[in-house]
Amino acid sequence: MSDAEPTPEPTEEVLLLQAQKRRNLWLAWALVAFVVIVGLTTALRIQDTDFGSGDRLYFSGYLDEAAVEAKSRKSREAAESAVMLPSPEAEEADDDG
Repeated sequence: MSDAEPTPEPTEEVLLLQAQKRRNLWLAWALVAFVVIVGLTTALRIQDTDFGSGDRLYFSGYLDEAAVEAKSRKSREAAESAVMLPSPEAEEADDDG
């Protein structure tokens, strides 16, 4: 028959290194998949964005709160300038004289 030597059983250290290598490969593939998913979703979101309008962000559309706040501030300033409230110094001068 054959005079081949029987292969020795792998030691515990060799088995541990093989298992560690398998785990590392799975972790590497998981990390690559995560990076690809994040990259693709980012590219798709940016692709759908209209950067031409000034008050838009790529993730949420319009900035409603900022627009409402700016409008209310402008209307408040317009109302105050139209009414021309008397200053406290003018009221004191009227009371004295």
